[in-house]
Amino acid sequence: MRKILIAGLAMLVLSCGQKGKAPAYSDALTEDAVKSAVEDAILWQLDNMPECGRFWFNPRYVGWADGVFLSAAALWDGSPEIRRRLAEIAEKTSYEPAPKSFDPANDIAVSMLYASLYEDNPRPRFLKERISDYQAALDTLRGGWYMLTPTMERLDFQMKYWPVEGGLDFLLTSSHECWSWCDALYMAAPVYAKYAMLTGNSEYREFMNRELWRTTGYLYSPSDSLFFRDSRFFDAREPNGAKVFWGRGNGWALAGLARVMDLLPAGYPDRPKYEELFRSMATRLQRLQGPDGYWRTSLLDPEDFPSPESSATGFLTFGLWWGINNGLLDEDAFLPSAQKGWSALIAALQPGGKLGWVQPIGDTPDHISADKNEVYGTAAFTLAGLQVLKYIHKKH
Repeated sequence: MRKILIAGLAMLVLSCGQKGKAPAYSDALTEDAVKSAVEDAILWQLDNMPECGRFWFNPRYVGWADGVFLSAAALWDGSPEIRRRLAEIAEKTSYEPAPKSFDPANDIAVSMLYASLYEDNPRPRFLKERISDYQAALDTLRGGWYMLTPTMERLDFQMKYWPVEGGLDFLLTSSHECWSWCDALYMAAPVYAKYAMLTGNSEYREFMNRELWRTTGYLYSPSDSLFFRDSRFFDAREPNGAKVFWGRGNGWALAGLARVMDLLPAGYPDRPKYEELFRSMATRLQRLQGPDGYWRTSLLDPEDFPSPESSATGFLTFGLWWGINNGLLDEDAFLPSAQKGWSALIAALQPGGKLGWVQPIGDTPDHISADKNEVYGTAAFTLAGLQVLKYIHKKH
């Protein structure tokens, strides 16, 4: 009875929200419609950066949650106002990663923001200018790689003191130094790949490649084409008896693969492995999408977790559009699912730009409500919108 009531309530809310009144934004695949929705969402989130839940292991701005959003927003270059505000936040944080925590992969998620800002005005590592004016000299000293250096020092530290023994059992404290949870494939792997590209230090890339496949070998289930969130879920089961595969966790993994592939050099030897894994996941996840376009917090038990979930939906929708745009997914087969995902995200976007139906910080399937928002949900929406725009530009 409880299951029926929960499912009925969720469907009623969706019905009222989507059919009882017009959506706040249009899901039309036009440049103006997409830009309006994404820009409003970014600006709303910048005006409503949360303070609750921002502790020492996830501090404001530099913690993984805010860092994921700020890094995604930095890819949006259509608004000088957004760019200015991101630059102000980066100055405030002194371009530092988060303080060292028990989960170092999370500490560097914000570093993609700094990389994007550096790319606005890339400069040589050492500036060889003779400056007589004192203030100009000070400004010049802040040139070069000053935006990148704090992250480079952290990456160097992590690689130097990486555990050389032991496995990825999530219940072992030492395992948290490694990428022992699937979220890390999004938080850390693209950072190593990006800084390898910017600095020319291929050690970052090779470290990333080694550890990504180590984590994949441990947490990925080839028979299911899905990632377990971490080792605690290997033997866990949902109320319907299915394995526990978390929606956002698999969103992190699929989106992380896409972002890494964007940063690999041409002809990289392991790229075919990335493409094969990406296709396998995308094919499986397409079949798990709900008729309304959303993915649920529990991928294999949507009846017990019927609420739509927009952060998982955002990252997975981004993945489908990215795969289509990059020729990894057949457009005829996957475009309907990608469009349904985008329409679902637009339906969750409230007037003014607040994205609802976002599962709060967690690591397992859960029930949520339409008013819930978190910054990484807006990050996923932004990434998806950027790929929709890319598709529109390719077609026109």
